[in-house]
Amino acid sequence: MPSNAFSTVFSQGALRDAWRYLLSATSRQSRNTVGVDDVSINDFLSDEKGQLNRLVRDVRQQSFRFSLLRPHLIPKSNGKDRLICVPTVRDRIVQRALLDFIATRYADKFANNVSYGFVKKRGVKKAVVDACALRAEHPWVFKTDITSFFDRIDRSRLTSAIRRSIRERSLHETLLGAVSCEIQPAGGNTGRRIKQLGIRRGLGVRQGMPLSPFFSNIMLADFDRSIETRGLRAVRYADDLIFFADSRDACEALAAFCAEQLGRIGLEIPPVAAGTKSVIYAPEQPAEFLGVSLVPITAGYRVELTRSQIDRVRDQLLALGSINELVARCITLPKIGQVLTARKNGYLAAYDICHNIDALEHGLADLEQRILRQLYRDGLHIDLGRLSNVARTFLGLR
Repeated sequence: MPSNAFSTVFSQGALRDAWRYLLSATSRQSRNTVGVDDVSINDFLSDEKGQLNRLVRDVRQQSFRFSLLRPHLIPKSNGKDRLICVPTVRDRIVQRALLDFIATRYADKFANNVSYGFVKKRGVKKAVVDACALRAEHPWVFKTDITSFFDRIDRSRLTSAIRRSIRERSLHETLLGAVSCEIQPAGGNTGRRIKQLGIRRGLGVRQGMPLSPFFSNIMLADFDRSIETRGLRAVRYADDLIFFADSRDACEALAAFCAEQLGRIGLEIPPVAAGTKSVIYAPEQPAEFLGVSLVPITAGYRVELTRSQIDRVRDQLLALGSINELVARCITLPKIGQVLTARKNGYLAAYDICHNIDALEHGLADLEQRILRQLYRDGLHIDLGRLSNVARTFLGLR
């Protein structure tokens, strides 16, 4: 018989709450995305009661198993691919229920002063604000990230960490099942592109699952403790790391410390060199972190977007001016206006802590029109100069 913990985590109420969270947290544009079972959130919603009842039954009878993850490749502006792994809706609900229980039961145990990613009452904005405050006191910066972090996680180490940390043994099998989730095999060009990303069966944790962020934090818990034990000043957001010190020598020592500590668990950071993601910033240099910059001013530092960062945001939006890109993202013409508005508002909300947010807002003001013109002119081959005012209004053009 399942233990009390198992029964609590996977009660009908808990699974229903997890489903409702998933529904509310998923944008309308993403609700038709399907996993390997070809069931979308909208499909699940149309038979909500029946779907939940079947899920509760399968979990209680311990016949539930995680499915393969559906791979979805999105071309990036640098010519490489971004792999998104899509779990089934059922899998997402079960993982969310587990995550809700762990976040509540173990909040204090996993809390520390270093980790900001996927931690309640923290997040990107607090990570940036606290990093800026730390730099005001210790202006030298060592910034790096863990190379291919999620794809290189040693599953045996992670499994041991889960067994040590989570007391409820009845939950171990389900947690470890999520650790072992693999991508649905793909052939042809898709298979070759996935292979080029270095994805290997049996190694790493696949991104896109609700539990992946928790797995990243538990994998790096000892690393975070070693930072705190030594009294180092650092902020970690998943695999992004930034340290603050008082000299270049201290920054070089921090780079060596990270390489040594992470090497113990089979991970690594790039060497400090031109063109890598390991960078030492002098006090007078802006330091990039989580998509923004910690910029020196007369007294201290403040958070800003650099010109290149603003241009990067604009380029990401301009990528939506390609019909091939939109089709790859399952975005059709009736949805493009809504998608553009949501993206612009999302960027402005994400960067509202920046001192120069007005520059970003101004830069995005005419971007929607530019993208629509690009789609109509280059993608659909419409001669915009010959359109009547009524036709232009119909197409959303000014």
